[in-house]
Amino acid sequence: MTITDELIVLRGIDTKSVLFPFMKSISKWELLLTIAELDGNPDYGIWNYIDMLHTRTENPMTMYTFVKSKIEEGSLTTTKSEKKSRKSLMLSPELAEELAHFLETRGKTVLPEVTNISAFANVDL
Repeated sequence: MTITDELIVLRGIDTKSVLFPFMKSISKWELLLTIAELDGNPDYGIWNYIDMLHTRTENPMTMYTFVKSKIEEGSLTTTKSEKKSRKSLMLSPELAEELAHFLETRGKTVLPEVTNISAFANVDL
């Protein structure tokens, strides 16, 4: 994927989308992908997801507050965990669908066949 392809995909995301808040920092994006990958695995709780982050561009307590706010708004859902004190996480159906669509779009982005690509620089595609 080229830089231009990536920009087309990113500019195609609605800022009102449930996916958009996760795109505001690399740690939030990594958190989203980790939650999606583990998909409610009962061996993990909220702090486990946060502790697993490799990027760590945000304070752990900030990430915890972010997770709690996403649970309250319904973007993330909780499931039973092995321990009663833990809450495992899953993406809401809406967020899961938007993420799947984003990843699919990202993998299939094809630019228009033109010789002067700069002519499309200010065009919303």
